[in-house]
Amino acid sequence: MAFAAILTVGQLKHTEEHPASREFFIAGNHIMREAAKTGQLFKEFNPNRVKLPEEMIKGNGTPVLTLTVWKDLQSIYLFTYSGLHR
Repeated sequence: MAFAAILTVGQLKHTEEHPASREFFIAGNHIMREAAKTGQLFKEFNPNRVKLPEEMIKGNGTPVLTLTVWKDLQSIYLFTYSGLHR
């Protein structure tokens, strides 16, 4: 059986403590709970111990990294473009 994994990497414009960043993380937590309810998300990996490239940690913004494993590509697509995530 094959699975589909998706890795997203980005950087917020502000530090983690900034209200806009806090709002982003709160929304992200809600979205991940919704993803878990689909039954199509097998695993979300915690990025806390991941070593990020030096160029990602330069500047003021907080780096953001997610890695999730899904049942298949269709599951990722359906979740990404519907519901709370959309």
